[in-house]
Amino acid sequence: MEDNIYCIVKTALKNKPKELSNLDQWLFVAVNTAKSIIDNTSKNNLGDVMKLSECKSTSQIQHEFDIIQGKFGREGFSQRYSPAYLYLCSLVANYSNEELSNEDRKLIKQYNAVETYLLYEI
Repeated sequence: MEDNIYCIVKTALKNKPKELSNLDQWLFVAVNTAKSIIDNTSKNNLGDVMKLSECKSTSQIQHEFDIIQGKFGREGFSQRYSPAYLYLCSLVANYSNEELSNEDRKLIKQYNAVETYLLYEI
């Protein structure tokens, strides 16, 4: 499951779409990018990614993502100016507000288990 969604999203991003229309793919990008930011700067705080699974809407995820960026994406974050990082952040920011189901929150938890980061491979 984890490798499958990673491959699907990586393929979807190959042509650099300006936004994602598939919620599952967008959730994966948000979770995977947030986790890569924290993993790059403060492995002890990887649990912060799980706050995304408590969100009730995509706009709340965007807000939590911004908090993670502000806390971990500054000094010490080696990818701060990388085109891949800026692109992934733009995908997270450019998604319409949508309510999340319990199933969506379960997916967030599953996506958090993925150890390979789009940040380094797109």
